[in-house]
Amino acid sequence: MNIATRRRVSIIVIISAVVLATAYGFIPDAEDVDLVDVSRGLLRVAIEEEGRTRLKERFVITAPTTGYVRRITAKVGETVKKGETVAVLEPMRSQALDPRSRAETEAMVSMAKASFEAAQEKERASAADAGYLEKKLERFANLHLRGYVAKDLLDQAESEAKKAQAVRNSAKAAADAARFELERARTTLRNFSTGKRAGTNGIVYVSSPVDGSIFKIHRESEGAVGAGEPLMDIGNKKNLEVLAEVLSSDAVKIKKGTAVLFKRWGGDEPLAGTVRIVEPAGFTKVSSLGVEEQRVLVIADITSPPDTWSVLGDGYRLEAHFVVWEGKDVLQVPGSALFRSGKEWAVFVYDKGKARLRKVEVGQRNGLTAEIISGIKANDKVIAHPSDSISDGTRIRAGK
Repeated sequence: MNIATRRRVSIIVIISAVVLATAYGFIPDAEDVDLVDVSRGLLRVAIEEEGRTRLKERFVITAPTTGYVRRITAKVGETVKKGETVAVLEPMRSQALDPRSRAETEAMVSMAKASFEAAQEKERASAADAGYLEKKLERFANLHLRGYVAKDLLDQAESEAKKAQAVRNSAKAAADAARFELERARTTLRNFSTGKRAGTNGIVYVSSPVDGSIFKIHRESEGAVGAGEPLMDIGNKKNLEVLAEVLSSDAVKIKKGTAVLFKRWGGDEPLAGTVRIVEPAGFTKVSSLGVEEQRVLVIADITSPPDTWSVLGDGYRLEAHFVVWEGKDVLQVPGSALFRSGKEWAVFVYDKGKARLRKVEVGQRNGLTAEIISGIKANDKVIAHPSDSISDGTRIRAGK
């Protein structure tokens, strides 16, 4: 090869290198992106609202009659037993029952006695029903073991027996309440009978109607009180419910029996619950931004074991997540990976170092995660937060 040919080849090589270097310089750098896997798993769509606990049954201990209450030495949080004295009233010396008041009090005693007797009869009737259904369940269980009765009939008999037992417990509670009302009415009558003081030295002992704890003391110091004036609140802290004020547009999605998760209540794990009541009447509430909202009160029961939330009390704050939809094996992506391509949803899929636009069909969404019905498959990698600089075919690489 002569010198001229060699020089010509060298010039061509140099020019080619310059052209290639220039072309390479114009190739855009790969975009750093966050890649996430398209996966299958549990997906919940929930309505989140702030809630608070409340006693299902709050017993307000009131003064059964006008008198002078002694100082209450019990403290909030202390436990009391059914029948235990929680307050002591001394009669007002100047008080006396006139004939009309005495007649009215006697009528109240008669009415309370009749109510108590009616409650006792209901309790006996419910006990008879429960006993019959328990025997029926026992017979069905024996027949089922022998193969003469179907499992469905056995389950039905068991359900009827449980319902009858619940009715029996309710009737017993109603009878206890009626007995307490009768005792209170008799105490009132005895206290003003013919101007004499009731009991020893005219003292009236107010007892607790149930086992529970003291949640509030309305009056601690001694002094004169009127009939019916509240003295303290008693309840069972294991018998709590949760109240949440839900937007009316969200309340229509919540039904009786809807599952609830209670979070940020103070424990490490969320508590489980179910909706018991969605009140039919809404109310207007002004938000912190000054906007009028229509809200509905939703009441839910805590179904987790009481030992796990024994630290909760009346009026405690928590977050209620009402699960309106749930899927266990759902193809899903983060909601941030979705964007609009025309009138359809789309994602960018990682394909051999490049971003490929894929149109997808989206199902349920919970704000953070979206269900994918079609368009991509499990184990694909998508861009979690696509920016405006990324388009179909853009070179990408996983960010550090």
